[in-house]
Amino acid sequence: MPSSEQREGVDLSKAFADLCQACRSGDYEVVDSLLSTRNLNINQVDEWDYSPLILASLCGHLKIVGLLLSRGAVCDRDTFQGARCVYGALTGDIRNLLISFDLSKAVDMSQPFASHISSLLGPLNQTLTKDISFYFPRVNGAMALDLQSFRLNRFLLAARSPYFREKLQGPWKYKSVVKMPSISDPAVFKIIVDYIYLRSDTLPIDQALTQDELAKFAKKLKLEDLAEGIERIKNVVYKKQKAKIKHDLAHKFVEKARQDLETFLKDSIFKNLVSSELNLTEEVEFEDIQTSEYLTDEQKHQLIESGSLPDIILSCIDSESERVVFFPVNKSIVSRSEYFDTMFKSDIFSSSQVDIPVYKDFLETANTDIIDRPALLPPHIPVIQLSTSISSVVVSHMLLSYLYHDDIHEITLSSTIELLFAADELFMDRLKTICAVNITSNFNKFTIDEFQKIQDSVGYNAYDLIRISWQTRCDKLEQHITKMIAHGLGFIYGEEKERKELLLLINESAARITERQDTDTIELIDDIRYYLSKKYSVKDEFKDFDPLGDQFQDGSALSKPSDIKVLRSAWLKYQADIDMVDGLLEELDLAA
Repeated sequence: MPSSEQREGVDLSKAFADLCQACRSGDYEVVDSLLSTRNLNINQVDEWDYSPLILASLCGHLKIVGLLLSRGAVCDRDTFQGARCVYGALTGDIRNLLISFDLSKAVDMSQPFASHISSLLGPLNQTLTKDISFYFPRVNGAMALDLQSFRLNRFLLAARSPYFREKLQGPWKYKSVVKMPSISDPAVFKIIVDYIYLRSDTLPIDQALTQDELAKFAKKLKLEDLAEGIERIKNVVYKKQKAKIKHDLAHKFVEKARQDLETFLKDSIFKNLVSSELNLTEEVEFEDIQTSEYLTDEQKHQLIESGSLPDIILSCIDSESERVVFFPVNKSIVSRSEYFDTMFKSDIFSSSQVDIPVYKDFLETANTDIIDRPALLPPHIPVIQLSTSISSVVVSHMLLSYLYHDDIHEITLSSTIELLFAADELFMDRLKTICAVNITSNFNKFTIDEFQKIQDSVGYNAYDLIRISWQTRCDKLEQHITKMIAHGLGFIYGEEKERKELLLLINESAARITERQDTDTIELIDDIRYYLSKKYSVKDEFKDFDPLGDQFQDGSALSKPSDIKVLRSAWLKYQADIDMVDGLLEELDLAA
């Protein structure tokens, strides 16, 4: 994937071209991956005046149309482009979706990053790491209970607001509860909280009653984009125009949050990591190393005092430098991985940790004293290994970048498989898809030249990539590489080394069937046959074509002699490739 610098220039054009192509072909995973490209305007048009939304609509890809709409694609029937999109839709379902889509819908909460940040504001019993509360004293008993206090995440407040960051590193450093001034309006504070946690669909920034106070509070907290958004919508009268502005702002707020978390990761985590030399005196497998043993209490204290406000330390082994690297991170973000989320919620993990002293819930009684948050000590912060599949600090950076802000600026081909294994180990399916797309998009011409370059670029040959796809259950990678094998079958069959590799792979595919019978099919062979049929358009064009005659078996004739020649040539090539497949099976004494 391109670097951030590249995305500012030429590669944005390539990303848009790739997005348009994926919208034509209906490749949902590629569209989903490309939509994370920063600064990519998905509402622009290509040289034929087609936007990605129009292409997906015309080509009948309902799921992609829905994805584009949820990520900010605009379809306004009052414009030429919008009318073209709606009335050119291939199906009624797509047309109805375009017409009914509510432009005031703020943000697609199925978008992984936005959805996770929003979920952190859930009920108290569903969150692990809310570690600071803001308490509003009741005024004459009139204040509603749900607006009396807000229990929040310190690290997220620090990442999103320079004002909060200064306070949390200064006078609030050891605070468990911040008592708000009696003149403060909890309703306005709630809007600020919803903005920070990406609850943009509930932001009443268009309501005149709160606009002035909200804008003032946003400026105090140095939330410039929120303050600018309020000013932008302040004097708008027409409901439709107001809805469009709110829709646009919601996506800008999400993008700003990603930038905030990216800056937080770079400045507060990557700049504050520590490392220790392994000093291996004998042959030791990296998997057997207990990384926590290489972190001293002094180093741990240094990580605790970092600006990342960590509640867990992740470690990785960097084999190149033979060092253990430690990252001061936040459980709330790391729990985007299903593996870590399950771990943190388990009784085994909880019982193995030293409890952090906590204050008694000050809401239980009116007279409960508020106890300040104690200083965290080294025993309070657990140290766990990020992934046993990672042996590079560079790949660790990639993984943490995905967890914190959903955007990996560059995945080198040589690092992709290591990242894929880590994503599989941590149950991160979307990241697995991104890894697969990173490989498939670089080898999408299905030529012999590409087939031979895989080893040098990725570090594994095509046959090993199939095995890796089996291990990681990465269907997209398996399908693409199998298609490459099908397209290069003639070359593979004629080269002894390549032929032996394919024979071995077919045997392994056959062995994957439990208690295989002679009548069972072999998945790899089935897939190769399928892609051969697609290569020669057998299912689409041949039907019951008689290659020895000049018509189909139902009696209908082709209109041109040239059509007969083309079909006969394609059929003979297809049959020759099928004969090669059958020959390979005969060599292995397999029936499939």
